[in-house]
Amino acid sequence: MKNILVSMLLIVGVSFGVHAASPPVGLSADIDAVFSELDQNSGPGCAVGVIHDGAYIHKAGYGLANLEYGMPITSQSIFRTGSVGKQFTAMAIAILAERGELDLDADVHTYLPDLTDYGHKVTIRQMVHHIAGMGDYGHAAFRKADGSEFRFGNEDYWTIDEFYQHVKKADLIHAPGSKYEYSNLAYFLLSQVVESVSGESLREFSAREIFGRLAMDDTFFNDNVNQPVPNRADGYARMDDGSYETFMTNLSWVGDGGVYTSLDDFMKWDQNFYHNRLGEGSDALIKLVTTPHPDTIDYTDDGPVNVQYAFGMREQESNGEFMIGHTGGWVAFSAIYNRYPELELSVVVFCNSTDTSAPELGTKVGKIAVAAIKNN
Repeated sequence: MKNILVSMLLIVGVSFGVHAASPPVGLSADIDAVFSELDQNSGPGCAVGVIHDGAYIHKAGYGLANLEYGMPITSQSIFRTGSVGKQFTAMAIAILAERGELDLDADVHTYLPDLTDYGHKVTIRQMVHHIAGMGDYGHAAFRKADGSEFRFGNEDYWTIDEFYQHVKKADLIHAPGSKYEYSNLAYFLLSQVVESVSGESLREFSAREIFGRLAMDDTFFNDNVNQPVPNRADGYARMDDGSYETFMTNLSWVGDGGVYTSLDDFMKWDQNFYHNRLGEGSDALIKLVTTPHPDTIDYTDDGPVNVQYAFGMREQESNGEFMIGHTGGWVAFSAIYNRYPELELSVVVFCNSTDTSAPELGTKVGKIAVAAIKNN
């Protein structure tokens, strides 16, 4: 009887908890339809949340967190969130700056003196906003001992220190401050800056200064991917024959990502943008982390584009509304977090398979949610 009930719930998505406010009529049905093509009885899927005025007006799981045991995705399922985690790294930097323990405009060599000589001053602020001129995982510095290219994900392996030994030798790909260039390397190095300044790993510092203060008890930077994680959603890659294989990372460095969290925990992070409890509890801290740098200009074939990148979040217009957020993806996992502050509305989607795109699905959910709130 229990298995029959679980299957029935999965057909339309499992909804959790009691909403503090009544959702707009038809909202949940419209969102359920977005995920209706997922194989929700036997395949991986997504956790989906829509937050409005401090409450979830839609919170559901579609599909399975674990295929071996048939465990459904719930609001307590722990997902790896990819680059959505950059905003937590950036917040750690902002907290240290607020305390006066770190200078955003200091050269990064002040805190990491063993980095290669870049031939330019490269500041912490530039690294936060992706205008430091640093490269990404495709940098030529990432070679194995035999000279072959390092394969990121789960094929090759480096410890955190081994990775740092390569990153610290990576030169710039263009002059700092000259253009926007998204750089995972910069954000990994920011994790090392946090450790240098605070004397704690990014995991330890954020556990005390961010997640602990917000009672996000199931959220952490996972700098040891071999440890057991209760309620973790496993990641899966879809094969050509339609079957799935486990697709998880064996790499433990953090900063560029590495945050594990759940829908239930993420609500607390979302609400802190309206009622700050971090650092000194000031509005100034929130203003700092949500303000783009004026020089985040990307020079495309169509001309210069202002990317509007703040502290691990990007500002833009979406569905006729101001929005700030970020996407993420690593191995099988993808994620999106978009916040519409003028509507006090947010969309959160975490997915655990290569054939399901949280950014794509979350964009559809955002369109539905904005329209529902504006027309309610």
